[in-house]
Amino acid sequence: MNQEFFVDGISAIHVTGNLIRIDLLTLQPQLKSENGQPVVEVNKRLIMPLEAFIQSLAIQQEIVQKLLSTGVLKQNDNASAKTQDKGES
Repeated sequence: MNQEFFVDGISAIHVTGNLIRIDLLTLQPQLKSENGQPVVEVNKRLIMPLEAFIQSLAIQQEIVQKLLSTGVLKQNDNASAKTQDKGES
């Protein structure tokens, strides 16, 4: 492994033919937007063939399932979360 870099998230994903372009973002907490939020900077782009993107998605889904089964993550049920937010059960 030659290079590591940190990202806060994905800004956008573009499909061009057989290539997937993923724009990666970082938050710049020292810079503030007009509403006081950290400025988002798109500063990296990951480009991969469609097959590699699908393979990476499968690997990520496996990791999520493992995290759910070990209790690190909790399954989020949107309907019950909305009901709980309203104070109903």
